[in-house]
Amino acid sequence: MEEYSLQVAMRDANGVKPGKLRAEGFTPAVVYGAEIAPQTVQIESRELDRLLARGGASHLVNLEGEKFAKTRVLIREVQRHPVRREVLHIDFVRVSVGQKIRMAVALHLVGESPAVEEGAILLQNVDSVEIECLPDSLPSFIEVDISGLVHIHDRIHATDLKLPPGVELYGDLSDEALISLSIPRSATTEELEEEEDTGEPEILSDRRDEEDED
Repeated sequence: MEEYSLQVAMRDANGVKPGKLRAEGFTPAVVYGAEIAPQTVQIESRELDRLLARGGASHLVNLEGEKFAKTRVLIREVQRHPVRREVLHIDFVRVSVGQKIRMAVALHLVGESPAVEEGAILLQNVDSVEIECLPDSLPSFIEVDISGLVHIHDRIHATDLKLPPGVELYGDLSDEALISLSIPRSATTEELEEEEDTGEPEILSDRRDEEDED
């Protein structure tokens, strides 16, 4: 599993104001959980942006720094500016070794679908699923094999996923398909045109005979 880590520095919550801190290139943050008092810290904004761009929001992260013991955390909340989208504040929650965690993990499609090769359109209705596991069992992603999608009505549901050892699905597993197939619109249009072309022509002579009888 890829390692994600950040260097942090302790911050006095009553010290430098958050706005000035961000102007100096740092992002204010708080670390809480595991029945330990919350700790206010600061992180170099560029390093934080790089970690988030690599998908760090859905992985375990190691925080460490001077006067800050190495701590395993999950990113719980990221507050962004509504216009500039820069990170204003970030919350981390501590992770205990023997305590299960819940996390949304991305789905990665693998394999080739015979139906798609025949012209069907693949629809990925869900990008991630929520799972529960111990910290060391947290997968980077979950593979979804689409090679079994042979017919247009084939579907892949959450219960069809092959999960890594120690990983379980969490939450309501609805009947909505994660992956499904659709017929191309062009193919549907062609079918309608064929039906119109093969329709029986109206016999005008019969209508005239009926009008003459009236």
